[in-house]
Amino acid sequence: MLSLINVIKARNRIGRFIRRTPLYASDFLSSRYKARVYLKLENQQVTGSFKIRGAINKILKHRNVLSGRKLLTVSTGNHAIAVAHASRILGIESLIIVPENITKIKRMRIEAAGGKVLVMGKDYDEAERYAKEMLGSGSYLFLSPYNDPDIIEATATIGLEILEDEPDTDVIIVPVGGGGLISGISFVAKNLKKEIKVYGVQSEASPAMYESFKKGRIVKVSLAPSIAEGLYGNIEESSITFDFVKKYVDDILLVSEREIKEAIRELYFSEGILAEGAAAITLAALKRYGELFENKKVCLVISGGNIDPEHFIEVFQEY
Repeated sequence: MLSLINVIKARNRIGRFIRRTPLYASDFLSSRYKARVYLKLENQQVTGSFKIRGAINKILKHRNVLSGRKLLTVSTGNHAIAVAHASRILGIESLIIVPENITKIKRMRIEAAGGKVLVMGKDYDEAERYAKEMLGSGSYLFLSPYNDPDIIEATATIGLEILEDEPDTDVIIVPVGGGGLISGISFVAKNLKKEIKVYGVQSEASPAMYESFKKGRIVKVSLAPSIAEGLYGNIEESSITFDFVKKYVDDILLVSEREIKEAIRELYFSEGILAEGAAAITLAALKRYGELFENKKVCLVISGGNIDPEHFIEVFQEY
């Protein structure tokens, strides 16, 4: 069961393996959007994204019961990079199942981190089905990218850091895929400061949590290609993240693919920040729904910076 005590224990457990990333106050974005804007720069984290927090926490908590088993996960990129890195530095073998739509840079980084890559399925949903079939052999410990209390416990440490660094934060805007990141952050935020607002944001191309939130139950949606590939996919029917979202998140917002690309470009030109689409999406939400955030202290979670060079070039060629 998730508790603030367990979140603090997780922070102590993973602390020497990760970075406490900066909470950067952006004067440029604050002036432009009539709010005091802070950026939680998890793109500066070990492996280039927040995912290392959960991977390290999960492995350390279960290391003694692995008994020769390998780690198995499925990911569109950042979680896989994190698991590969964590397993290498902790001396455990890992097998990473990825879909065909993984970006080139993320596959290269998974392999560079020491992970063995197996490409299965045209998208995340198919790759996840293959991974679950492999678990039947009993040879693997599965590390879910989001549907796991140990992962949520670790992502919650980001919420602790935000409110320790800026206790007067009024709003936190968080990228949402399967919901592991926002589950942890919203749990801590609402337990430490009841009046704080937490908003999730998704692409119109992959709105599974948005539609589920609106309908009050997990639903499957049609998906379209997205530059925010780290947030791509549907939600497991049994996912524990949905209960966290229903309880602690104020709303889920949608933005367009064009708005995400514009946000990537703006972060780069205004602050020199290299953010992938799944991270820049929070700035896209600030721009589109600006009236919600005027005169507030707003934290944008910049969750990762592992953008494929082809996507980066595409962003600047289009505009």
